[in-house]
Amino acid sequence: MKISPDTKPVAKHSKRVWMWAIVAGIWLIAFGLLYWYEPIKALPIPNSDYWNDKAWDILTLIAALSAAMLGIRLTRHFKSSEPPHRIWLTFTLGWWAWVVGEIFGFVYDYYYWFVEFPEFTLMDLFWLLGYVFFGLSLYYQFRLIYSYKHGRRSTLYLAFIAGGLLLTLVLTQLAIKAGLGEGYSWAALYLAVIYPVFDFFEGAAALWLFFLFGRGYLGRPWWGLIAFAFADAINIFFWMGGYNWMTEQTYLYLDLFSNVAYVAGYLITALAFLAAIEHMERGITAGFSSR
Repeated sequence: MKISPDTKPVAKHSKRVWMWAIVAGIWLIAFGLLYWYEPIKALPIPNSDYWNDKAWDILTLIAALSAAMLGIRLTRHFKSSEPPHRIWLTFTLGWWAWVVGEIFGFVYDYYYWFVEFPEFTLMDLFWLLGYVFFGLSLYYQFRLIYSYKHGRRSTLYLAFIAGGLLLTLVLTQLAIKAGLGEGYSWAALYLAVIYPVFDFFEGAAALWLFFLFGRGYLGRPWWGLIAFAFADAINIFFWMGGYNWMTEQTYLYLDLFSNVAYVAGYLITALAFLAAIEHMERGITAGFSSR
């Protein structure tokens, strides 16, 4: 394993990074207040609940776009022939896939606000596509860190996918036996469970990178996946009927936490991208050694 010591920061964050960190904090507070108090819903306008929901979605989409656009900026710091370029390109494509998923959320809400959503949507397609890109970027990152023979590299990646699918199958069956997801098809439940499972696997890999990189700036963009792991696990549990197992107040607090954590995942990634970009531009962060 070859990790360059230059991945560790030798200077503090710039004022610009701190300024955007404050903006991100205010953004999260604004989202939390809007979500909790629903002020637009109280306005005397038609479909006020719909417009309150769209206000949340706009704040979320802007956060998602910030992460995706800054991912492009970081990727451009590497030549296409350099190994890190492929890592950050696939990672950034994952965020763009989720941006498209967020946009389709607006479309489906417009057409299905007063009726039940279809079990399978284009949003699901792009969420899953995002996981594929995130998984590939993690695979490329670990392949750069560790020296594996070519055959073993492919085996490990396939084992990662197979393990996630198998765990999803087991958890789906357990959820059905527990009475969760009543009224939904088996395939819809499997799809719902696969989100927190992939979040868990990729979040665990992100934690592993955190310990490998130490305080290195090129290890921080992965942290956003950890926030999504918490958010999706709670949301899917509620979707399957888990809210029936708790008090209303507990449900409301967990619901608020999961939605704030969801937006925080995008903002954490965006800020981490920005910090990495600044330190690379200032010649402070060199990244992993490719030799």
